[in-house]
Amino acid sequence: MKRLIPLLDYPIFRLTVFLAAGIFFTDRFLSASVAWIYPASVFLFTATITFFLTRTSPFNRRHLFGCMASISFFLLGATLTQYQKGKVIFNWSPEPQLYWGLVEDIPQSRGKTMQAKVSVSYMRNPKDTLSGKNYRKEWIGRDILLSWIPDSLSEPLQCGDSICFHAKIGRPASTEELNGFDYGEYLLRKGISGTGIVFAGNGFRTGENDLSLRQYALTIQQKIVNLYRSQGLEGDVLAVASALTVGDRSDITPTLEAAYSATGASHVLSLSGLHIGILAGILFVLFRPLHRIRHGRLITSCLVVIILWGFAFISGLSSPVIRSVIMFSLYIVSTLVSKDRFRGEYSVTLAAFLMLLYNPSYLFDISFQLSFTAVYSILLFYPLFSRLWQPKWRLLKYGWNIMALSFAAQTGTFPLILSYFGVFPTYFLLANLVVTPLSACILGSALASMILFPVPLLGDGCIMLLKASTDALNKSMYAIQQLYGSQLTSLYISGLQLTLLFILLGYLYAFWSKATPKTARSIVSALLAVNIFMATCWYERLKPSPCYLCFGRSEVYTRRGRTLLLQQSDHGLYKINGLHIGVMKSGYWRDKESPTRLSLDYVYICRGFKGNLKSLGQLFEIKEIILDSSLSDTYREALVRECQLLKISYTDMSDKGSYAILL
Repeated sequence: MKRLIPLLDYPIFRLTVFLAAGIFFTDRFLSASVAWIYPASVFLFTATITFFLTRTSPFNRRHLFGCMASISFFLLGATLTQYQKGKVIFNWSPEPQLYWGLVEDIPQSRGKTMQAKVSVSYMRNPKDTLSGKNYRKEWIGRDILLSWIPDSLSEPLQCGDSICFHAKIGRPASTEELNGFDYGEYLLRKGISGTGIVFAGNGFRTGENDLSLRQYALTIQQKIVNLYRSQGLEGDVLAVASALTVGDRSDITPTLEAAYSATGASHVLSLSGLHIGILAGILFVLFRPLHRIRHGRLITSCLVVIILWGFAFISGLSSPVIRSVIMFSLYIVSTLVSKDRFRGEYSVTLAAFLMLLYNPSYLFDISFQLSFTAVYSILLFYPLFSRLWQPKWRLLKYGWNIMALSFAAQTGTFPLILSYFGVFPTYFLLANLVVTPLSACILGSALASMILFPVPLLGDGCIMLLKASTDALNKSMYAIQQLYGSQLTSLYISGLQLTLLFILLGYLYAFWSKATPKTARSIVSALLAVNIFMATCWYERLKPSPCYLCFGRSEVYTRRGRTLLLQQSDHGLYKINGLHIGVMKSGYWRDKESPTRLSLDYVYICRGFKGNLKSLGQLFEIKEIILDSSLSDTYREALVRECQLLKISYTDMSDKGSYAILL
């Protein structure tokens, strides 16, 4: 098998690599202040030269043509990245403003508040409105993540509603120093420009609008979930059935998600290529009798593609589902138009190329990376694993093929899972033996229940089968989670180690499939990569890991590496490595008296604190004040003025959300 070499020679694959490299380099090393017009100008210049080379002696200048084409697509990636950032980033006013917008998603409950994606169209300063000045509304054209406190006197907001609200919008605070995750950057890559909260009485519904295609798809998704509820599905069964069939994860609890994560089956809770593949397999089996008629294969393929896109629609047109349906559609169509079998790697590469052209931020989406890596790994490694053993019994062959498929997927995604999550599920093979057949049963029964819902006996039977199979899947995951050593944790690897692991996987495939002869040079190169990887592992293990004192989320933590430990205290006073810290998030110290003052190195003031610094100064000798991002703007400004008046050093966390100190 020599599938790797043709893939490397595939032109779209090489162009996709350079396109992705341009996106990555620009995102990491070029700020948003660099306008997209500059890389676009250079791109037009190099693209013109590339086109000229195709018209004059292309064979003699093929190497120059290849270099210029690669540079052109690298610059195209840079241009698209900067253009995308320019459409998202906006300098929001530091003061609350009056905004007009449109609710684009189904509002979701977040504790005491509701939250949805809102497209903000216009803004106006409320002072100008009250003074009667005839100022035009300022065009915004950005998406935000808006939270609001429900008002019992007004009608709840729905998807597609036009709203007017008074709020302060800003870039979400980052907690990167606390947990290594920049939430603000994550939202920007999702197309979210800012976040805000609307308090009761500060927003109202101004009207309804015609739903867009995606909004209409979301309403269909909610109707199907409500149909499940009306048929008696509840709790974990409703959560998994909704997530697995229509992509609604709103009912998934942290306990349920932890169980699926510990067993290596968390991908089941997010619609992806697995579900689309199972659905496509079911459809091909159902439509197999059509092959007996003329053009039956063509009719079957067209019906499968149409139904897959219909499934993508009822699941809310989410990005992972669209990505998977595009891959399957390209593969099905290509097998029809090509004389010989079209390679699956080509359709996957073409899908990635088209998606990065549409939205370059997809490159940094974890689901995008895991999905394409898993598919590539299955296409390359599954034939190698499956031919290790060819059992004659059908049941054994089925079980071995599932295990080989799981091995192949885990082989490719293993480095990414260690890099992002630092965990490894030890019983993933056992879990996948259960997941695959039960997922097929859940999808099949859900599809049948939607079609046969009006038929009393058949519809009820499909719902009962859906309940039973979903309940069996949940109980299996909980049982596997309880097994000893079900999950290995704290196995994080660095970016260099991630790259080395992928290089080693490339050598493993090349040697195993005999795509590359085992020459001395190739063997030495592979051993060198192994030695470098082992050296970096030993270095990471032996080097002293610094310990940090972290403030965030109105709590105090200590962090060593990526391990975060919450500190506990009855009255908010801590002593950590010789430092005395006080956390003020209530009125506990308001009326207290003391003959002597206790020295505090840091005082962390959070929402809920009652009082001022002068009263605290009678109890504590304060060296530095830390102001949490949860404080209101008015209260924060008053505390800052007090710090300046009392000449106390202070740190304002309103822009970054967390603060870390090296111990």
